[in-house]
Amino acid sequence: MNSNGYVNDNGIIGTIKLLHEEEERTNTGDVYVLGVDFGTTTVRCQVFDRHSNIVGSARQKVQLHCPQDHTIELIPDTVWAQFTTVVKQAISDANISVKNVACMGISVQRATITLWDRHTGTHYCNFISWNDTRAEPYANVINQSLSFKGLGTGAKLLHILTRQKRWEAASAFHFQSQHAILRLAWLLNNNQEMKSEAKAGNVLFGTLETWLVWKLTGGKVHATEPSNICATVLYDVFKRDWNNIHINYFGIPHSILPELKDTSDDFGVCEEEIFGGPIPIHACVGDQQAAMFGQCCFDEGDIKVTMGTGTFINLTTGAYPCVPTLGTYPMVGWKIGSEVSYTMEAMDSDSGTVLTWLESAGFISKPEDSQAAATRVKSSNGLCFIPAFSGLQSGINDNTACCCLINITPAIKQEHIVRAALESLAFRVVQIFNTLENKTNIKISDTVKFDGGVSNSDFVLQLVSSLLNKKVDRPDNLDMSCLGAAFLAGLKAGVWKSKEELKAVRKTKNVFKPKADVQNDYKPTFKQWAKAARRSMNWNI
Repeated sequence: MNSNGYVNDNGIIGTIKLLHEEEERTNTGDVYVLGVDFGTTTVRCQVFDRHSNIVGSARQKVQLHCPQDHTIELIPDTVWAQFTTVVKQAISDANISVKNVACMGISVQRATITLWDRHTGTHYCNFISWNDTRAEPYANVINQSLSFKGLGTGAKLLHILTRQKRWEAASAFHFQSQHAILRLAWLLNNNQEMKSEAKAGNVLFGTLETWLVWKLTGGKVHATEPSNICATVLYDVFKRDWNNIHINYFGIPHSILPELKDTSDDFGVCEEEIFGGPIPIHACVGDQQAAMFGQCCFDEGDIKVTMGTGTFINLTTGAYPCVPTLGTYPMVGWKIGSEVSYTMEAMDSDSGTVLTWLESAGFISKPEDSQAAATRVKSSNGLCFIPAFSGLQSGINDNTACCCLINITPAIKQEHIVRAALESLAFRVVQIFNTLENKTNIKISDTVKFDGGVSNSDFVLQLVSSLLNKKVDRPDNLDMSCLGAAFLAGLKAGVWKSKEELKAVRKTKNVFKPKADVQNDYKPTFKQWAKAARRSMNWNI
């Protein structure tokens, strides 16, 4: 047993005691698993029983710190307070004892990073969020540099010689501001004192789950896992290890990097005084991969769509990663022992933000009213809405595209605008789905699984089902990141024995089936919308 496990000041006696307590919990009838998700907009905890029923829950809106333009930060003390508060509230809401909590799984927004002193825990900076864009000029400089172009040329030559996908992917790669390695390098280059301390071995680096585990275990465990770290570009998904080419290119000291563990693994034990008992941490996972695991997308061709603030579509590609194309990227889904499952990820920044805009602009009173408004008219009357507040990502891959309404006539009413906006969310899903299907050559499942707040819209899901000619499955619990983190942790603790058992306890609420009349009616509308989307491109240049 090493320092990353259960060893504490009580030595081997304390270790045996903790293991015995965990065994007692998992062998009794009243066993619960915590799933905690620190997402982009909310932090929430759900308490699950063996049948995946939610017996307690709590949530808070994530508190952001935006001191100036292009900066989006999280204050560490606030992160800690929000995380611990929702866990305590959820346990209280479930009316259970901490002794009956078998384990905890943690899901987080990915690529949000910080640096802190390994001895004192003092932060060198706030968490810099994944959607912070302060390093965008630095990305442009790097991408245009002769040294980086040299890396790309070298990768092309290696691909010609070896035909390995790893080098094909590297030859087409370009840095973007959301890549955490870029923000890490930017931080080190703009703070010489921190850079010197890092070289001296006094600095620790981490994404959200790494720091939370470090805090929860009292500084005993400094670790990450593939589904989170692969989103930083510090990790090579093809080699399944640190990306030493990029790490060395930016001069990042290896001493700051966390230990690599499995997604479902022993991440230590929460110190007793935090929650009133020693809760084992048995999983850490990225939020989108957590949602995928919660949806039980275990087999090649399984696909899920999460529609929250943005839309994330993940396709299981099996034991091997695919080559990135048109804004789609290979990611590690999870690693459990010798099993590594890969996913092809595509995203669009704006889905929930569209509903928020409709509300703020006065077209609806609240997001829940959007469907009623949209169905008060029979069509969008030729109006096309392009949901590109942050550009158009996967499938089009143009961050300069602008949000716009095209074909406004005197006959257009508020309801037409709302309907056109909802249609656009479905159209983007279909567009991205087609890209994944065409570029991966993987036979995609006949059922598409949806989750996230926007998935409450029957209108959007029925339209997607009809246009794709596939069934759409909406689960009983739309917070799939919490369930996925709990599933991964519970597997490690023995609460659930297999993936087949997980499939049995996942619950479907609604299934939408394709409607031929909807498909036929919308074919020309979708074609016209795609034409309008092209008109929005290359605008903010």
